Amino acid sequence: MSRTLTFVSIMALGAALVGGALAQTATDTNNHKHHGQRFDALDVNKDGALDKSEAKGRLAKTFDEIDANKDGKVTKDELKAGWQAHRADRQAKMLARIDTDKDGKVSWAESEAMAKARFDKADANHDGFLDATELSQGHKGWRHHRQDMAPQQGR
Repeated sequence: MSRTLTFVSIMALGAALVGGALAQTATDTNNHKHHGQRFDALDVNKDGALDKSEAKGRLAKTFDEIDANKDGKVTKDELKAGWQAHRADRQAKMLARIDTDKDGKVSWAESEAMAKARFDKADANHDGFLDATELSQGHKGWRHHRQDMAPQQGR
């Protein structure tokens, strides 16, 4: 890999990691506020808990899992704990995809391989460069096709 491509990949990965950390902090704050507002809107009978008839969308699908004390109601605390468990599971899955040597940590080489895999996935015409269209299209697919971009051993 050329020095320029390595540098660009490292800079892109660094920007993604820093940007992601900052966005996650802002998202956590906004999500907490949003979840509280959404919870209040769903709590039709205003009893401070959601029963199955009040649960909508993904909450309806995971209601029994989130209802920790199995009383047939989901409180704000149970909803928050369920959301945190889901987030921790998602992060563990991401680590498992990136951590190719399975040592529980992401090495420089593993992060570089992930950046290269993302670059290669976005480089639709395989010319070693990303134009504006490829950047735009590639970025849209990164979030939804993460499993396709798991780094390969030896890359």
